[in-house]
Amino acid sequence: MYTLTPFEYLDSLLIDYTLVPHTTTFTAQETAESAHIKGKNLAKTIIIGAGQLMSMVVVPANCILLQSDLSRLLKTPDLTIVPEHQFAERFPECEVGAMPPFGKLYGMDVYIAKDLVKNSSITFNGGTHNLLIKMRTADFMNISDARIISVGYKASNLISDKHRFKDQNWHWI
Repeated sequence: MYTLTPFEYLDSLLIDYTLVPHTTTFTAQETAESAHIKGKNLAKTIIIGAGQLMSMVVVPANCILLQSDLSRLLKTPDLTIVPEHQFAERFPECEVGAMPPFGKLYGMDVYIAKDLVKNSSITFNGGTHNLLIKMRTADFMNISDARIISVGYKASNLISDKHRFKDQNWHWI
């Protein structure tokens, strides 16, 4: 079965967007730096799941996911972060780990951090490790039916938090 590319999807919905090229990167923080975007303004997509059901969580690049808080919010005690090898086939037109947060395109619910919704535009991976999509946040919310969350993530001082939260319930993405 053919899946639209992220660009074909946006074009089919007549959504205006801008492509932001950057050097090849593999982490959200590296991408933000390469694209000259503050980490709090770049959205990263994390796949969460319980059983066979998968959803997308979209948070700022400078945030860590608080798995137990998110699990309580979604009333899903067995919620986990899904490893890339378990969901790669759901995004056949994307490089692994560079999927955009288009839940409707991939049959997934989307949860988005309230911090990102406050901005007039949202920027996220465009399906490759060297290209971002920037679009109006209002357009993104309209096409994604994303639910806004205010818990389950927190801004992180990347160096100090990595050591401070070493044995606590969080996930470094």
